[in-house]
Amino acid sequence: MLLVLAKVLISPLLLATSTFAVHRWGPLVGGLMIGLPLVSGPISILLFAQYGQSFAVHAAYGTLLGFVAAGAFCTSYSVVSQSRPWWQSLMVAYAVFFVTAGVLSLIHVTLGWVFTLVAVALATLAFTIVVPRRAPAVPAPRKRVIAARMVLAASMVLLITSTARLLGPELSGFLAPLPVLAAIMAASSQRQSGSAAVHGLLRGAIFGSWGGAAFFSVVILLAGQVDASVMYATAAVMAIMTELVAMKLQSPDTDETCPAAPSIHMPAEAMASMPHSIR
Repeated sequence: MLLVLAKVLISPLLLATSTFAVHRWGPLVGGLMIGLPLVSGPISILLFAQYGQSFAVHAAYGTLLGFVAAGAFCTSYSVVSQSRPWWQSLMVAYAVFFVTAGVLSLIHVTLGWVFTLVAVALATLAFTIVVPRRAPAVPAPRKRVIAARMVLAASMVLLITSTARLLGPELSGFLAPLPVLAAIMAASSQRQSGSAAVHGLLRGAIFGSWGGAAFFSVVILLAGQVDASVMYATAAVMAIMTELVAMKLQSPDTDETCPAAPSIHMPAEAMASMPHSIR
């Protein structure tokens, strides 16, 4: 019963928090929160609880590479959304995700090489997305929209954890970072505010995936060395610390970072005493 409640509640609540973050602090910060393992992290914990340590560790390897596929999703969506509606952008982006995941599933290297590949790939993908200097305002989320997003997030967690035994650890891991949250919020942002609002959101999501990569790297390194609760707590701390670094890197130059020259206010008497030719 406890596992069922965790499946249904954890990721939807995290999604609702990130939705409000987008409205409060803008697409970039909201995207960073989306990039965190809000769905894949709880899935890993549930896989560990249901199928054991070995299953969760093998799934973590797949999830690490899955973040690259998720980054490819974000980049392709941002490119296509400039000229196509949201539903066509989603179709292309998901096709890119599954093709990328299929190619990456053929890679079998050590953790160090996997993490290096993930970090370089995510940085490259993120910097290909050009963020507008002035991001459009994000309207306040409606309760009905938030509820629909929470239901979809819960459905994703239930689907993967319920079919994990059939799918196997590697495929379950690859599907864990499936960009459900990013897709929902990108499509919603594009419909409400246009393509420009999508770019900041997805760029932040890619950089935020560094936190997810750190999370699963810790899971792989500490599995069997410490208690599961300590392992996942450490992984969460490392994800947040990595996210702070990503936050420093992802902020584009904005108009606010280049302050305008200060205006000079002269008293009326001084203006009156100046020669007419230099007024």
